[in-house]
Amino acid sequence: MTWTWSNLVIQIITGVLGGHAAAIASKEHSFGTLAHTLAGAAGGGLSGAFFQTFVATMVTAGGTLNEPTAVEQVVLQGLTGAVAGGIVTLMVGFIKHGIDQPKPPE
Repeated sequence: MTWTWSNLVIQIITGVLGGHAAAIASKEHSFGTLAHTLAGAAGGGLSGAFFQTFVATMVTAGGTLNEPTAVEQVVLQGLTGAVAGGIVTLMVGFIKHGIDQPKPPE
């Protein structure tokens, strides 16, 4: 599979959706709608830039390359972008929550 701009756009959009889903699931680590959008887009964009060709590589039991169909390609790219966007959003939320926590007095 070759790297394409359309797959990158799919991963950025689903990264934003994954980032918002992760923020909804983890309300205590929420840090704002715009920031969730940016973190999700960054995660989806990074996954699109680096993992795009690896996601679509499918090898059969015999060791031959199995090319995915267009629908499988969209689903694989979408899931990868959503997961990466959610992970980056949660990482930023955990870091921000840790920084914002007051230190106990010594």
